[in-house]
Amino acid sequence: MNKRGYTLIEIIMAVTILALIVVPVSTLLSQSVFSNIKSKEMTIATALAEEKIEELKALSFDQGRARHGIQMEEDLKSDDFYFDRSVQIQLKNANLIKITVKVKGDNGVVHFATYRGKY
Repeated sequence: MNKRGYTLIEIIMAVTILALIVVPVSTLLSQSVFSNIKSKEMTIATALAEEKIEELKALSFDQGRARHGIQMEEDLKSDDFYFDRSVQIQLKNANLIKITVKVKGDNGVVHFATYRGKY
């Protein structure tokens, strides 16, 4: 018996096996890309929060204290990501202020807080 071509059943089996392999691999790749984008966005958000915290920590205690109770908000763009950054300075007592920075992106929120004392 001379077999010159593939039968329809053989072709269907080959396509099914190929689909069983390709679909999970493509799903895994798309999830990996999404995770990388989310990680990059959260890394940038963390850097923006740290940058603002350091900027405010560089002020003298009296300059920081003068800003207590003021809520500062900014809209920022970095590497095609958009962020909302808010800063709050609270007076805890006569010699202590709390600086809180919140950076919100599409995939999450980063919160940083630090205390600054008069010394």
